[in-house]
Formats: sequence, structure tokens, C-alpha cells
Amino acid sequence: MMSFNKEAELEKQKTATFKVFKFQQRTLGAPELVIFHAPVRSILQFSTVDELGPNSRGPQRQQKEARVVAIKKFLEADERNTIPTALVLAFSTGSTSFADGDQGGGLKIDWSKGPAATIVDGQHRLFGVDSFDPNIEMPVIGLLDADEEERAFQFLVINNKSSKVPATHVKALLAKMQSGNLPKRLKGAKLAFDVDGIKDVDLVNSDPDSPFFESIDWSTTPERNRVVQATAIELSLAYLSGLQVPEFEDRDVRRSVFLAIWKAIKTLLPSLWIKDSRLVSKVGIFCLTRFIADRISQWADSDELEIVITDLDQIKGLTEKILSYMDPKFWTTPWAERASGGYDTNQGRDRVMTALTQLYRNGRREIAWYTDIDIIDPAAGS
Repeated sequence: MMSFNKEAELEKQKTATFKVFKFQQRTLGAPELVIFHAPVRSILQFSTVDELGPNSRGPQRQQKEARVVAIKKFLEADERNTIPTALVLAFSTGSTSFADGDQGGGLKIDWSKGPAATIVDGQHRLFGVDSFDPNIEMPVIGLLDADEEERAFQFLVINNKSSKVPATHVKALLAKMQSGNLPKRLKGAKLAFDVDGIKDVDLVNSDPDSPFFESIDWSTTPERNRVVQATAIELSLAYLSGLQVPEFEDRDVRRSVFLAIWKAIKTLLPSLWIKDSRLVSKVGIFCLTRFIADRISQWADSDELEIVITDLDQIKGLTEKILSYMDPKFWTTPWAERASGGYDTNQGRDRVMTALTQLYRNGRREIAWYTDIDIIDPAAGS
């Protein structure tokens, strides 16, 4: 804990002592490190941002007020929200000394001749917390006797080597914790996720009766089984939802119809249910789902055909009928990469939909399957 007098006296004397833990991570020329905690109002008294500018060689970027406000709103959203990530400060030579000298000693900070430390990482956290409550304590990692090169190096490494948590990992974690309060807290922190959509994917992945059982590419699936992208399932279910079929307003119904379609596909095309197969790629799953669902929903609108969209056995039979006209070589023959940006774009998916329509027509006409399919080279298809 810090040894502080009254705030006015502290400002006047421009020194303070904190209980710290001191250690050295590397021994050859690397700076000593200290770990401690302090109220943000105190940290702001002895430290500076030291921005990079025309007359400064400081490492920091210009402060963005929106990020400061976001931190404040994060803390306001839920009284349990905390920020455990430590600030990184670089203390200049001569600005610190030890009262005891042991690892748990008192670090005396002196800013009588100017700021004692530069904020290397965490400026927005610091100012955001200050705007919420300046008495909140923050964890601090301090580099002692750090010159401007060391400050710049640490800033660049920290801000360019870090990586976001992969979206697939986030979704898998939320699927595991969907029954708790985590989604609500994340929403309050402005991290919104389609929790119901994630739940759908989790059910598709965890149901032993699903054709996609334990095949979704996210953290809770055994790595060797990760064949299908979660976004392929999400996009496909979202497409069914947008078809304006009244029965599909029920999440359980549209998910069951989707699974019935793909049970039939997997039964008819088991050899293509492998990693890197075009059939079970994001584009393949979305486009084939869309193609089959479009036809079945159109047929269901016909009074003569008497199709019940919730009859899963009928959905399975109709899918098999559609696939009987579609040569599976379409999925194994190389596609000409003519779509701008590849096929996983709006334009690319439209080209695949056009190709699937032509593939289906060719099958019904009993002509060569690749006829007039512009993404297939006839020589490769024959």
C-alpha cells in the first residue's frame, strides 16, 4: 500500500512512496521491473503521456476521447466490471529510489523536477478510469531507469505484438457459458454477440444426431474434427430466417429443417465430408442451403404439391430429389477463380448460385453437367 499524506501535501511535496515487488526478468542490460498498485489520481500526478509529435520523441499515440468515454461506460455498465490489465510505466533515470532495498521494499517516486514516468501502455484505460472515479486503484508494471529508446521499444512491441482473441474462440466460450450472466455483461460493455445464433451453432455441433456433430471449427471441438466454419452455419440459418416462411420464425423449426437438408446431403455425398472439401466450405454450405431452401419454399407455396415445410422426412426426400439432378463432380472439379475477391463475397456467392441453377437444369435435361457453367472449364469437367 502507498504511504500518502493528505492530497494537498502530496501535491506540494511531489514525492510518494509505494510498497512494490521488484524483480529483474533479464539480467544483461534489461531494466529492473516493479509491480504495485495506486489510485489513478496519484498515477496521473507523477506520470505523463509523452505523445509523439513535431517537438517530441515520445512513443504514445494521440489520445482518442471516444476510447476514454468507452472505458468510463464500461465501468458504469456493471458494478462488477473491473480492468485487471496493468498499466505499463517507464520511470526515467533518477526519478525513483528504494527505501528498504529488498524485493518488497518501498519505491520512492520523485517528480519535483518533472514527470517521473512515461505511460507506455494504458493511457486510455487510465484516463477513462479517472473520468469515472479517480480514487480507483490500478495495477502498474514499472520499468526503472528506462531511456527513450527503451520506452519506444516497449510501446511498439506491446501495441504490435498483441492479438485479439479469435472470434471462433469467443463464440465457443459463449456457447459454454450461455446460461450465465456473461452475455448480459458483455452487452453492457459494448461487446455484443448474437447469443441465440451462437446457441444454434452449438446445438448443431453438439447434437449426436446432427450431420455436423463435433465438426464445427472452434475451440471446444477436437482439432482433427474441425471441418466446418461456424459462420457457414450462422449464415445459412440467417438466410432461412429471411425467407419469410412463417414456420421459419421458430428457431427450432428452421434449425431442424436445415439439419434435415444436410442429413440428406451427407448421406448422398459422404466422400465429400472432409476437411478442405468445397462442399462443406463456407461458400458450399451457404450456397447449397440457399439453393435447396429456395426450391422447397417455392414448391411449398404451390397448392398442388401439398408440401408441409415442417415435415422433416418430406424435406429429406425433396433434398434427395434435387440432388439427384446435380452431379457431385461439380464439387470436386476445379473452379475458375474469376470472381473478384474469390467466391466468399456477395459477387462470388451469386456466381456459385448461378452455377448451381445451371447444374440442376443440366441434370434435368440430361446433358453434360458442366454445360454453360462459367466457373467450370469444360475441359476439366469432361
